Amino acid sequence: MLSTGSRIPYFSDKNRVFWLIQSLGWLLMTLVALGILRTQNTSLAPFILFRSIFGFLVTAFLLRPILRLLRGRYSATPVLLVSSLIGSVIVFGLADAYGTLWIFNLVSNLQANDATSQMFLNSSLTLRCGIYAFWVSLYLGINHYIDSSREQLRLAQLESDKRDSELRLLRAQVNPHFLFNALNAILAEAENPDRVTKITHSLADYLRFSLEQTADLYPLGDELNALENYLRVEKIRFEERLEYTLEADDAARGRLIPGALIQPLLENAIKYGQRTSPPPLRLAIRVQSHANGSLSLVVENSGQWVEPGASNSTSMGLNNLRRRLELDYRGKASLTTEAAAGIVRVRVELPAPI
Repeated sequence: MLSTGSRIPYFSDKNRVFWLIQSLGWLLMTLVALGILRTQNTSLAPFILFRSIFGFLVTAFLLRPILRLLRGRYSATPVLLVSSLIGSVIVFGLADAYGTLWIFNLVSNLQANDATSQMFLNSSLTLRCGIYAFWVSLYLGINHYIDSSREQLRLAQLESDKRDSELRLLRAQVNPHFLFNALNAILAEAENPDRVTKITHSLADYLRFSLEQTADLYPLGDELNALENYLRVEKIRFEERLEYTLEADDAARGRLIPGALIQPLLENAIKYGQRTSPPPLRLAIRVQSHANGSLSLVVENSGQWVEPGASNSTSMGLNNLRRRLELDYRGKASLTTEAAAGIVRVRVELPAPI
């Protein structure tokens, strides 16, 4: 059965991600700048370090809050948002290019007389504006990715919750119907205490099985054992008017499946078989595992197929099961019906477990 959990990659702690990328990014840029100047003029190294620290602090504690404000205020108006971002990049580029140089000159004796140093300083405005533009783009891009991933995960969780709720509702519709049929069998044998005792014991075993099923998946053999109890109830009631067989290999019995897959098929086979089959009603349940891991569940009954919508017919049980298979296996399981030569056959094919 497919899992409802989502595999959407996303960062749960945006603040931690920010500081990690912020630190690594500015450190890498500093090392690159120092590497470029290493063979030319090392006198600018203190200025490079000062400017990197300035950029780190300004982007973290001034530009970041401004971007948050702009995203909140202009997120619905892209033109104003882009205009504000471009303006912010230019302002911070100017402040960084000339402000850091002016401050550094106040506290040190910067020597920048060689051609390489002069070219580096003269290109500061374009370079710093480009750095801030890249920082803003990276910041917004990562935030958009995280927010989008979180939204996808939220929607996936909502879909999963809806699916689980629907499955619980569909399963809840099965057990009362099953119990109703068994109680009818008891009422039909009210004048025979011995048969009522046997029916009650078989019903109690089935109810114990139902109450113990708290997981979404359990071995198919458990359901088959419970259905044998139900068939014993029906056999006591109908005696020679009912014959049944149940076959399943060990591998199939050990397979984990969703609850009550065969039960609604068996109920339909008994209900409509009694109406359309000459006595005795013959029932057969066959379960077979395949080499590729898939599983076949077949329920047969003697009689004729009753079309949905016909008099005294209901397709609720099959529709219920089809919907559950769709929810549990996302289209990878199938339910088919066929009728020929006085035999009605319903087949469920389950894919190999993932």
